[in-house]
Amino acid sequence: HPEQDEPPSSEEPTPAVPLPEPGLPKPSSSPGSDSEDVAKRKNHNYLERKRRNDLRSRFLALRDQVPGLASCPKTPKVVILSKSSEYLQSLISAERRMAAEKRQLQLRQTQLLKRIAHLKGH
Repeated sequence: HPEQDEPPSSEEPTPAVPLPEPGLPKPSSSPGSDSEDVAKRKNHNYLERKRRNDLRSRFLALRDQVPGLASCPKTPKVVILSKSSEYLQSLISAERRMAAEKRQLQLRQTQLLKRIAHLKGH
């Protein structure tokens, strides 16, 4: 029976040994790679922070262009986007309406100029 007890006791440490190894640095890696990884991580963190700040400032600039939102400092991004889209659609609609009105006014102006010319001719 002592022989049967030994294999389980010798097998128990075996799985415990490989578990910490994957977390350890690879033996083939050079000693300077840790500092390179730290530098890469710092650079990545800096670039990510810069990207988030840029995105935040662009959202704030967009918010300030939408009537009714400029006075709301804690406006959620989704509200900024949806209200901006609504505002843009209203501007497009207003532009189309004004373009149609301009065409009508130009036609009226042309008619009136013709009438003036006709009256001067008599």
